[in-house]
Amino acid sequence: MKKNLFSVSITVVLAMGLFASCGSARNSQESNLVQNSYWQKDSLTVNGDNTDWTNSFTFTDEKTGLSCIVSNDRENVYVLAATANETTIQRILRGGLTLYINNHGVKEEVGAAGISFPTGNRIQRGDKLLNDRPELQQNKQVALAAVQDYSLFGFPDLKTPENFDYGKSNPVGIQLAIGLNATGALVYEAAIPLTSFLNKAAALNPGRASIALGFVLENVPGQPGSGGRGGGLSIGGGLGFGSFGSGGGVGLSIGTGSLGRIGGGNRQGKPTKIWKEMMLSRPPANTPSSK
Repeated sequence: MKKNLFSVSITVVLAMGLFASCGSARNSQESNLVQNSYWQKDSLTVNGDNTDWTNSFTFTDEKTGLSCIVSNDRENVYVLAATANETTIQRILRGGLTLYINNHGVKEEVGAAGISFPTGNRIQRGDKLLNDRPELQQNKQVALAAVQDYSLFGFPDLKTPENFDYGKSNPVGIQLAIGLNATGALVYEAAIPLTSFLNKAAALNPGRASIALGFVLENVPGQPGSGGRGGGLSIGGGLGFGSFGSGGGVGLSIGTGSLGRIGGGNRQGKPTKIWKEMMLSRPPANTPSSK
């Protein structure tokens, strides 16, 4: 009887593993698909609010709940990233978010320009990190108010990485804003001039340009995946609902590591990296040229 029960258990585990691997392969294929940006026909105000965005989300990362819209006109690429996931909100506000733009369409940080915003404000005073204050962990409004600066690097107009006060202009002409919308979701907006990362010919004909966008979310100590050791077999499922979609499924994890551990260690885990290859949109027929 014990032998039969063991055989059934092994069969279930193998079946679940096959199911998970098939799902992972499908998700990998979907994430590798080249996405098209929208043509931005209406003007946008970069103010940390998504009410003037009318297009549906270009893609959503299921693990972080981060949903994104990418659009462009003849002058700028516009990026909206939004999430209602409280863990992800804390990671962005306290750990920081870096947006990479690779103008070769390659999903790599090497050779890409980057925008670190928020920077995470991981400033140390004595032996304590300022963004580890309890009020920042418990109140996202307070954490949002603590956003102070942003960094730009890899752009041709900048010889070295430079830091700027949040709300102040920069030589590249990039506009940035972050805020909470009416539902409490975090909204990140960026307007990036085409000429800041494309050569003149490509900037004049954006519909021919392929770029790769990478979102890198840093971990924060004490949050899921931030550190610790674990092992064994874990099978579970879940259903989640939020302002930006819903989903459910079954997960299988075998082995050791820091995955899925909450507060399991004092070291900061690996950042989450989300890459998408994008084809910029060409203007519709009869669209007036920019002056």
